[in-house]
Amino acid sequence: MNLQPPYDIQHLRNQFEVAQAGLAYLNHAGMSPLPRPVKQAMIAATEEISQLGSGAYAKLGDTLFADLPAAIAKFVGAKPEEVAFVPNTSTGINLIAQGLPLPPGSNVLLCDIEFPSNVYPWMNLATRGVETRLLPTRHGGLDLSALDNHRDKNSRVVAVSGVQFFTGRREDMHALGAYCKEHGLWLVVDAIQMAGIVPIDMEGMKIHALAAGGQKALCAPPGQGFMVIREEVIEKMTPVFVGPLSVENWEHWLKYDTTLRKAAGRFHMGTSNLVGLAGLRAAIDFLAETGVEKIAVWVTALTGALIEMLEQAGFAVITPHDPHYRANIVTFKYDTDPYQAVQALTERGIILREHLDSEGGTYLRASTHCYNTVEDINRLSEALKEIAYEQH
Repeated sequence: MNLQPPYDIQHLRNQFEVAQAGLAYLNHAGMSPLPRPVKQAMIAATEEISQLGSGAYAKLGDTLFADLPAAIAKFVGAKPEEVAFVPNTSTGINLIAQGLPLPPGSNVLLCDIEFPSNVYPWMNLATRGVETRLLPTRHGGLDLSALDNHRDKNSRVVAVSGVQFFTGRREDMHALGAYCKEHGLWLVVDAIQMAGIVPIDMEGMKIHALAAGGQKALCAPPGQGFMVIREEVIEKMTPVFVGPLSVENWEHWLKYDTTLRKAAGRFHMGTSNLVGLAGLRAAIDFLAETGVEKIAVWVTALTGALIEMLEQAGFAVITPHDPHYRANIVTFKYDTDPYQAVQALTERGIILREHLDSEGGTYLRASTHCYNTVEDINRLSEALKEIAYEQH
């Protein structure tokens, strides 16, 4: 198979210690290993804190707090003042869900195959009389016809993952954004499987808000992420939390004044994770330099090749075959003990993970990133044949 990446893949492989160790690491939808520049940035930040204490804020903080929002904004097609830092996707989605002006009797629309981070925050709004409608999945994700069948005059929000964690479906964000604009709906995106794998243009896609933890597609440290909310939406929101950095004149600690800062500044709470932010900044720079558009082209090609290999070997693949609707994730039915298979693959230096569907059906999921190769997916295909032979 003569697939060629659109960049110097050996250079990228040199940046990932798992590749240098000979692993075929195929669990980026679970947690990505850190590229060397990210690791080095975090070590450097730790050294600054160790040597300077509070002085590290003066040396690191000013740069990170000014430059990182601008880098994130450019990365997702937004404005720097629309960016706020959050520790993970769940926190970001909760802040968005609780802050939006959703009256009792209104409803939120999402498909029934979403990761809990994009389900429970909305279901929790039941205490305010807001209904969460779980739409039946079609073609592995959220289908416009399903929205048509379940939307009514009380619908306010469409919540969706840019790339579905289980099926691997890449949602058509332009189509969803146009639909939401036409029907006066807010579009809120769980971008943890998307940001870093699929190009994002919030303005062009008409996304009102998104959140992403760092540890998956972004190749950033766990426990550090971001959310981005369009300025016109922020003005309609009421933050559920207010901390010392959420307000104007926050430097004057004993002058208690809850006048909220403009734009996303009102979502800043307190002390930031400087080490995590340094890692996130390095990850954004690393991916931007590589080119997310190029990454998307490459992982989509690898996905297509892996789907073909798996189906030739007799596995039922649930990831969409259409390149327009897939990214880096391939999920396939595995009826024999998937936990045993994951262990056997790990022993062969191939890292992926098992999954269950809502009925307890068993699957394996492989997920690539920018530095994975055809050899990596070939190793998986051949190893699965070996394991099948051994189990029978």
